Amino acid sequence: MSKRPISVDELIGKIQPTQALSKPKFLSKQERQKLSLQRNQDIQDKKRQQTVINNGTKRRYSNPIEVTSESKNIRKKLKKGKNFNFDWDEEEDTSLNYQPLVRYDTSANPPELGLTDKHWSEKQLEEMTTRDWRIFKEDYNITSKGGDIDNPLRSWAESKLPTKLLNILIKDLDYDSPTPIQRASIPLALNARDIVGIAETGSGKTLAFLLPLFSYILSVDSNYLSYEHQQESNFNKPLGLILAPTRELALQITKEAKLFGDKLNMNVVTIIGGHQYEETVHSVRDGVHIVVATPGRLIDSLERGIINLSKCYFFTMDEADKMIDMGFEKSLQSILTYLPTSEELQTTMDGRIFNIKKRITLMFTATISPPIEKITKNYLIKPGYLFIGNVGEAVDNINQQFEYFGSQHTSDGILDPKKMDKLFSILRFHKDQNRNYSIIIFANFKKTCEELSFELGRKGFSENTVIHGSKSQEARERAIESFREGKDRILIATDVAARGIDIPNVSLVVNYQMTKKFDEYIHRIGRTGRAGNKGTSCTFIDDGDSEVFLDLKKFLNKGNKKCPEWLLKHASTQSQILRD
Repeated sequence: MSKRPISVDELIGKIQPTQALSKPKFLSKQERQKLSLQRNQDIQDKKRQQTVINNGTKRRYSNPIEVTSESKNIRKKLKKGKNFNFDWDEEEDTSLNYQPLVRYDTSANPPELGLTDKHWSEKQLEEMTTRDWRIFKEDYNITSKGGDIDNPLRSWAESKLPTKLLNILIKDLDYDSPTPIQRASIPLALNARDIVGIAETGSGKTLAFLLPLFSYILSVDSNYLSYEHQQESNFNKPLGLILAPTRELALQITKEAKLFGDKLNMNVVTIIGGHQYEETVHSVRDGVHIVVATPGRLIDSLERGIINLSKCYFFTMDEADKMIDMGFEKSLQSILTYLPTSEELQTTMDGRIFNIKKRITLMFTATISPPIEKITKNYLIKPGYLFIGNVGEAVDNINQQFEYFGSQHTSDGILDPKKMDKLFSILRFHKDQNRNYSIIIFANFKKTCEELSFELGRKGFSENTVIHGSKSQEARERAIESFREGKDRILIATDVAARGIDIPNVSLVVNYQMTKKFDEYIHRIGRTGRAGNKGTSCTFIDDGDSEVFLDLKKFLNKGNKKCPEWLLKHASTQSQILRD
């Protein structure tokens, strides 16, 4: 067994009288300071001697504890302070005699640690790091999911687009740089990746799918394009299909596509309601490369054999959420059954002719609804999801204003005098402030649009035009063109014009009647503030619109916009917690 330790009493008893414990002596402040300085001086002397012995020369680094007049003053100031100061014993400092194995010469350049102050825009493409790409995506508000997502485009010059396309894009059309949706989606589409792009209208989606589509057609076997595709049996077989929910959007896409198609000798055909079937037959008589269509009329053309999709391996759905809202879900699924499958590329010569292993399907939408998810799951193969900006949030470049009329609610199609007085006041003020003004007024009913047009004409705003569902396609096209060219300064429309009209200089949007579907409010005001311009929206609203008040409040709060007092205090927005 180990020996028992000596107790404290026994230990004290063994102390000799000469070794008796003395009474502690307390030193004054000056004495303690003098002893501390003396101790520091002794340590300094020992250190200097050791340095001379080891190196033969005095160390070039000044000692951090060397006592100087300045350090004495600092010590005095610290002693006078209220903070507690530890009385360190420097003899116990293990770093005093530390000798580094490697010494760095401070006269040379600092060591390269892999971190530089260079921004990604100052680097070559091969110099980009993971951190640079993360910052790049943050700069353009790009997020993604789906795995193996290609890095976005930094510039047109760094893209894999064919030279022919780049020359048209940059030299002829003056597109200096890509928009965020174009930066994110084009690299994926060029690599034959299916895409679900979630972005608002006016974000440049049209070029985001047109450029990959033209690039794909240019990559098709040249012999097929020059000979086989020109055979009469293949005249009605497009190589690419673009679906749009409205005639106006289809025409806008066609107009943009023809800027490239005419220079590349590719035929772009529009198939929409309001056009005679004979027109479609005539337009494909020399062959068709791209079809831009609305779902209903395309189904009719497929059933009549006017169009054949057996060679269409590039399919785009633009504003797919709007197509679902308009009741085209079954038509969309039916159209998908007419398209060739990816298996046909592997079992026929098509794989070699078209230089792809699977069908390319692109979907662009502003929202992801259950029907959209169903289509995505059933018809897209491992798509990459691209989110641009904060979709559904209030945009910074649109000044949203509201005119609240309380419990007042007029019957459908009847113009209220108070609202009309406010409308005329807003229009006059805006006209005085903007020489080249361009205004869209939205209403929910065709009759309301016609009455507004009549009343505006009586009050001196005769330069207005109307579009709605009862107008013929020719009349609608004529009205939009007149508005686009500035011949008519005011366009009065139902929600048929909320999407698909790309007029970059609309300075004001007025919602004379608030839409019953809040998503349409976002698309309505999105007609202004496009292409980097500032815009203004003014919405007439009353308690009859209370169903959308909560969504409006969330929308404004999420976008850091100021909520009107009446909206914050309204009963329909007080139950937000319960409804959430």
